[in-house]
Amino acid sequence: MAKVPPFHSSQPARPPKRDVYHDNNSCTEGNNIESQYRRNGTGGRPLCEHCAKLK
Repeated sequence: MAKVPPFHSSQPARPPKRDVYHDNNSCTEGNNIESQYRRNGTGGRPLCEHCAKLK
């Protein structure tokens, strides 16, 4: 598991999920973002709970 530069999805999250950013390449949620929707940076969003647990 490695920390990577922050990224987020340009697609809005569907409830019950929230719009979050990711910073770990072992996060399954972050890895599910399709390349055409992946954007650099936090997008002003909170950190993904899965990424936070992986630290």
